[in-house]
Amino acid sequence: MTKLGRLPGTAVLTTALLSAAAACGHRGDPVPPLRHTPPGLAEFRLAQRGEALEVSLLTPAASVDGVPFERLVVEILFAQGDKDLEKSGARRELLAYGRQRVVEALPLPGPGTVARAAARGIVGREKGPRTLTMALVAQPVIEAPRELRARLIAEGVRLDWIGEEPMPVSAAVLPPRTPGFSGQAKAPGARPSGPARSPAALMPPPAGARPPPAAPLPRPGPGVAENDEALATSVELRQSGFQVYRRVGTESYRLPLAQQPLGERSAIDAAAPRGTTACYVVRSAASVDPLVESAASNEACLEVRDISPPRPPTGTAVLPRERGLEVLWTPSSEDDLAGYRVYREAPGEPQSRIAEVEATRSAWLDTTARSAVSYQYQVAAFDRAGNESAKAPAVEASLP
Repeated sequence: MTKLGRLPGTAVLTTALLSAAAACGHRGDPVPPLRHTPPGLAEFRLAQRGEALEVSLLTPAASVDGVPFERLVVEILFAQGDKDLEKSGARRELLAYGRQRVVEALPLPGPGTVARAAARGIVGREKGPRTLTMALVAQPVIEAPRELRARLIAEGVRLDWIGEEPMPVSAAVLPPRTPGFSGQAKAPGARPSGPARSPAALMPPPAGARPPPAAPLPRPGPGVAENDEALATSVELRQSGFQVYRRVGTESYRLPLAQQPLGERSAIDAAAPRGTTACYVVRSAASVDPLVESAASNEACLEVRDISPPRPPTGTAVLPRERGLEVLWTPSSEDDLAGYRVYREAPGEPQSRIAEVEATRSAWLDTTARSAVSYQYQVAAFDRAGNESAKAPAVEASLP
């Protein structure tokens, strides 16, 4: 076994110093504390709605260094004309939570006056970057739609309302030569700003309906297809008309359901989620970029449920058996099928439902049939929501 000799004095001193450094936990240069500075506010918009200007934004969830926010202050700066927002603009501070949508109403100046606004987040003494300045030319107040009604139809939720379609207006502002100003003059027919939404296929109006055909509303998806931008810019979009908004439960009204304002006073929402309570409002829009709308119509709410019956069964047949008459049919392929109902009618007797069987069966034996009596049988399908199909054509049979 090798024996270790004594370390020289210098080596002992060096070893002792290294051990002391390790014991005190020293790992290099000290790490600076995490910053609480908020990043820029997201989805900042300025719009005219009813008799007020409306600022909306989304607060960040954490600081620039990832420190989660419990609360922060949102500072809104607004002014009329070309006033410097920092020096001459009015200020309004709002207390908000992290990742919260903030909507605030501001005074509406007289028609033709330029209104400008920006915002930033503040935590303690640390201020986040200011948003780009948004601007619009204030317009006369627009009359709101009224008597909004919502009802369930097979295609979804049908909406009907009363109101005058507003004339399109130009509310865009040419940007002054000041840094951080985002407003741009928009040519008539330019595509509205904001999140793109996929256009939807047209839906036919309900058969035999007397009200005017309803405009279809799209099925909003979780994302945006790559060709949405090219498709949307290939056609001229409407800049005025009616905007339909939907909320579910305790949600708030955010973006309109359709990609562009509607010219009709009816619409069908085929994407309303079933099993929820959906509420709707309609606004008249004279401009979509920047947004100039009326106040909201009355709110119309309803429980969205399935009212579409399944298709009637096919291939109905009745065969005599030893113990009675057996009714047979072709199984249905409906996704939400719950079962079948068998109806029977005899001379001098009204038609009555005599059986209800589960969806996995396609035959039923009538053991109560009497000899020498001519019976007529019909079969209907029903789904899990309780909707019953039309009855299949009657089939006549009797026992010998």
